[in-house]
Amino acid sequence: MIKNKLFSVLLTLPLLCINACQANPSDFVVIFKCHSDTPTKIRVVVKEQKGLFELEQFSHSQFKHSMPEKVIVIGKFSYHRPLVTEHSMEFKVGENKLTLSDYHSEELGMNIKEKSVTLVQGGKKEYWLCDDLSSSQLPSVDDFKK
Repeated sequence: MIKNKLFSVLLTLPLLCINACQANPSDFVVIFKCHSDTPTKIRVVVKEQKGLFELEQFSHSQFKHSMPEKVIVIGKFSYHRPLVTEHSMEFKVGENKLTLSDYHSEELGMNIKEKSVTLVQGGKKEYWLCDDLSSSQLPSVDDFKK
């Protein structure tokens, strides 16, 4: 009987250790990832870690920005009406504004799902539709404004 209890303790100890080792406090979730080659090439990745959002990657050939520049999360916003839902997250990068959008519509019998990026730089607005490899978890993020 003592051998059985000792055996069961020895059997469960490694399982507990495996679970504890897998829990990493630096884990993050990719909230938004966009790739597009038209009209110009753009790559955007936003990650969330412990409730904080970070613009991890933003590469655009014509955008005058280096990542060490201050990036401020403005907020996450949602818009709903019958058959249409849009979730967006806005960032301020220096004097520029970057808006990420996840749009779903079933109006007029068409099912439209689009992820997009809008950059306002010096009063000029640029817009990209993300390709099929892009992903968004924006609907899972609660709305907030800073």
